Amino acid sequence: MKSRITTDLVLDGIMAGKPQNRVLIHSDQGSQYTSHEWQTFLKHHNLESSMSFVLRSILLMQ
Repeated sequence: MKSRITTDLVLDGIMAGKPQNRVLIHSDQGSQYTSHEWQTFLKHHNLESSMSFVLRSILLMQ
């Protein structure tokens, strides 16, 4: 097992389940997840982005 979580490790885990439909990837609104490069990657691998609202994240921290 690898000591770091890499894109390949995550993708391998998702694809091991042989999903029949689009897979939803939920994240916060960090710049790495809102980038054009990440969104392109998701579309290329038939994955769909989902993000929490900023206010919801703040409320959950209280």
